[in-house]
Amino acid sequence: AEVRFRDQRILRRTYDTLREALGTARGEAPVRPSLVREPPGAPLAWQGSAWEPRPDGEGETRRHGEGWRFEGEQGTDRVGAARLPQAAFEPLEPRAVPLSGRSGAERPFSLLGQYKGTVLLLEGPDGLYLIDQHVAHERILYERVRRNLAADEPQSQRLLEPRLIELSRSETLRLEPFVDELERFGFELAILSGSTLALAAVPAGLGQDEAEEVLRQLASGDESSDDPGDLERRLVEEAAASISCRAAVKMHEPLGAEEMKQLVTDLFACESPFSCPHGRPILLKITDRELETAYQRR
Repeated sequence: AEVRFRDQRILRRTYDTLREALGTARGEAPVRPSLVREPPGAPLAWQGSAWEPRPDGEGETRRHGEGWRFEGEQGTDRVGAARLPQAAFEPLEPRAVPLSGRSGAERPFSLLGQYKGTVLLLEGPDGLYLIDQHVAHERILYERVRRNLAADEPQSQRLLEPRLIELSRSETLRLEPFVDELERFGFELAILSGSTLALAAVPAGLGQDEAEEVLRQLASGDESSDDPGDLERRLVEEAAASISCRAAVKMHEPLGAEEMKQLVTDLFACESPFSCPHGRPILLKITDRELETAYQRR
């Protein structure tokens, strides 16, 4: 009379599988972005933007703000200004017209623009690539800070005037064992009377605010982390990840064309451009095949 499953999730998986199979049989083809975990079939380098003339002269240049005009229309400058009648015939059988073209030539990446101030869109050799601008910038800053802190002889930049940092007595006692070791990473500091810290130099590439934040993180650490031998791991991994997250460009922040280009260029130069320091994905992809199937071109 009744059957119960130990794992109730099997019902949802069965339902989803049947729904997808029936949809495929009826010609439905959902488009799902996939995670990018490996380099695509072209070098991580890009050339130009969609709204700029191509170096080879191919394609028509369209710039933001220019109207689009249909052939045969008069006085129609934008899509939707003139209504077209609905087709009263059955659509023809789809023809195989690959989005990538018939030649199969390898194409470079092309920057299309920014979506809702959050995602950068790139035309890739095998599909549409989506870049989360916040986590992408986070990865860029993380690797930059790590390189500066982990260098054999990190460069240091002296401040015009020492920066005074007020700490509590317990924070001062917790930071004191690290003072000499921190010089190896480019910091120069001294503990003054009371609980005041004088910061005279910071690692190259780190701003004063970022350097102060690193010191405050070390000073507020728990007692199990007071081993100076653990300092490098905390600086290179934990502090770098925390700094990069706060300093990265935020979501819903419009970027200019040059800012987008620089962000993509810096991301492609990273050692690991596919995820942020916390493991979140940076790149998603909708393949040409998925789009062709959805548009019934296959």
